[in-house]
Amino acid sequence: MRKVVALAAIALLLTGCAKTPTHKPISVKDGITVDASGLTVGMCLSEEAATGAVGITQKVDCAKPHFGEVMSEGKITLPGDKFDEKQIAGLANEYCIKSFGTFAGLRYDKSSLQMFPLVPTEKSWSGGDRIITCIVYDQTQLVTGTLKGANR
Repeated sequence: MRKVVALAAIALLLTGCAKTPTHKPISVKDGITVDASGLTVGMCLSEEAATGAVGITQKVDCAKPHFGEVMSEGKITLPGDKFDEKQIAGLANEYCIKSFGTFAGLRYDKSSLQMFPLVPTEKSWSGGDRIITCIVYDQTQLVTGTLKGANR
């Protein structure tokens, strides 16, 4: 099971940004709770993805207000296949930044949108988890509709 990387920590560790997103919590009554390993590209997610609820989030209809969206997923490899949290975080950030433009339609450094990666934990790594999942979101507001091709 992958852990949800806290937004503030990932911003400080990977991008040097000390800003934490400010957004209103939402209540998802009809959401389907999914394990982080069950996330797929294009899936829209409730607030739990941003609050550090380790390993779970709720899938929501993209037509309804939501926190963010899964924009890409990739497999990570490390020399010697040894778990290294710092190296995984760096590679995950690099991968998500590279895939951002393809999904959102604008390079990450030119966009008003933000992203963060979900990465394997040491425990899930030992179980064979090598998947990085990239989440795109708007730090100023909840989103209605997809962020694919948003060009902002």
